[in-house]
Amino acid sequence: MRILLGGLHQEINSFAPGKTTAEEYKRKQFHLGQSMIDLAANFNRCNEGTDELAGAYGVLREAGAEVIPGGFVSAQPGAIIEQSFVDDYIEQLKRVTRENLPLDGVVLVMHGAAQSEESDDPEGDIVIAVREIVGANVPITVALDLHANISERMVKNANTVSIFQRYPHVDVWETGERAARLCLGIVKGEITPKMAYVQIPMIVPASSYTTETEPFRSLMAKGHEYVKAGKILDFSISQMQPWLDVKDGYSSVVTIGEDGEAAAEIAKELADGLWNMRHEFRTDLTSVDEIIKIAEKNTSGKPVIMNDFADSSNAGSAGDSPEVIERILALESDVKGLMYINDAPFVSACREAGVGNKVSAELGGSISKKLYRPVHVEAEVKAIFDGVIHFHGQYVDFGPSAVVKIRNTIVVVTTQHRYNGDPALYRAFGYDPVDFRMVVVKACTSFRAFYGPLTDLIYPASTKGAATADLLSLPFEKIPESFYPFSDGEFTPVAIVK
Repeated sequence: MRILLGGLHQEINSFAPGKTTAEEYKRKQFHLGQSMIDLAANFNRCNEGTDELAGAYGVLREAGAEVIPGGFVSAQPGAIIEQSFVDDYIEQLKRVTRENLPLDGVVLVMHGAAQSEESDDPEGDIVIAVREIVGANVPITVALDLHANISERMVKNANTVSIFQRYPHVDVWETGERAARLCLGIVKGEITPKMAYVQIPMIVPASSYTTETEPFRSLMAKGHEYVKAGKILDFSISQMQPWLDVKDGYSSVVTIGEDGEAAAEIAKELADGLWNMRHEFRTDLTSVDEIIKIAEKNTSGKPVIMNDFADSSNAGSAGDSPEVIERILALESDVKGLMYINDAPFVSACREAGVGNKVSAELGGSISKKLYRPVHVEAEVKAIFDGVIHFHGQYVDFGPSAVVKIRNTIVVVTTQHRYNGDPALYRAFGYDPVDFRMVVVKACTSFRAFYGPLTDLIYPASTKGAATADLLSLPFEKIPESFYPFSDGEFTPVAIVK
């Protein structure tokens, strides 16, 4: 049994500055051939996209399959991908596929919210490219993020599509396993699944919901009940990445079952449920000044979390917002704070000044120049790092970095924007969030899985950024007019069954 495994994994923010280049993939994960097998076989769980690859690989190997490495490439969420990189990846994937025919099955692990210079649906392009080579009878199963744009063309060319069922994303590994098991079930003739698909014309900010609380929790529970009762094999409810400006972008529901009609009815029920709760997905925001004042008075022994989700690394923002430090300076606050910012020129100034010395320079706004103005700061350089940190068993490159003290706030400054929703980031630079009265976290909701056990003092901040909750303030150009929250008309679920 020979199964091709691979995929391109990245979440795009259409409003983020710049472009994602081949260098961004090579800096994070660029694995072809045996390198991909080694990555999948030895990867330690850390709740990011590579977990899908490792989860799928483990299931396939346990079943005795020969895994053909189609190549796995992953970059930090960010700006639109350069087309040449997508084209090159697809060409090498096509070559590997042709060279290894006949194949018994294909498992593709991707994000589902990619966008390139010429395509609004690179993942769909990848599925179609493989389908054209392997033919109609070889099963292709796909694993995606909960924030995927599941396109109709992807559904028509794949046998199954499975996405994360939890947000925060703590079931990434399991989603890869689900896709692999579905592929094996088809290959072995144990299942003949039908897939029902419903598009829902809505997007809502990723900071406004979690599968762990209402109203989303009950809807997900209903899907799990249908699986447990044997009425369907698998289900997915996608809340499409809300900062993805694409023509054919939708939130969606996918159900997979042996009975196509039953799967379609369940898909329509779940889609109707998601639509009906759209107004409940909202984020209650607190001003930066107010959060600083709350933190100044904080004597609980637990840190106050200022959630600057608008500048979220895992939502594609550049991480260079100086709003928080600007307000600390304006208020002349001596709150014991801990924060993070991405600013290569400032790091260069710190390295030139040297540890123990003062640096006087502009901080922030070096990338997102249309959003922010730099803030002039006087800072003490506490430490200089190469930026490669040990993070959940893996080495993550934040680029040359510096730690500075501004008033009574410690600021970690990097040259590469990476996931910062885990206390492990600050700990790797020598600071534990539990020792501070206020900690700034630039992530949407995923951070709650890691910070939730430390504190319940979490305040989503009213800040601006490419991942803002105010979707109406963003310059969308491709989203259809009849689309929530841009309009709020009627919706009747229609299921496509394949």
